Amino acid sequence: HVTIGHHNINNTLKEIKQKYANVTERQLKLFVSGCRECKIKRAKPKNSSKLVVQPVISHDFNARGQVDLIDMQSCPDGPFKFILNYQDHFTKFCVLRPMKTKTAAEVA
Repeated sequence: HVTIGHHNINNTLKEIKQKYANVTERQLKLFVSGCRECKIKRAKPKNSSKLVVQPVISHDFNARGQVDLIDMQSCPDGPFKFILNYQDHFTKFCVLRPMKTKTAAEVA
């Protein structure tokens, strides 16, 4: 099985029958089911090429953006424990602002 490149049961059975006698297909299936490399091969998604990720499209400045809060509580700068990171999707321009808390009132 290993020497022929972890091929399917039929190819492996043909190769086995040339060298050995009295090996059944059931025994071979049991042997191949324990093969680690074959399990890894079967676990890979076969339709991964069908997965299409659509990009985020924005047509103007400030039309769409992304906000992230970075937790800096382990090393605060005075009263500021968080950093607000805003990135505009059209220009990729980032704005960073120090924040004392992450409450909705302060973020807005």
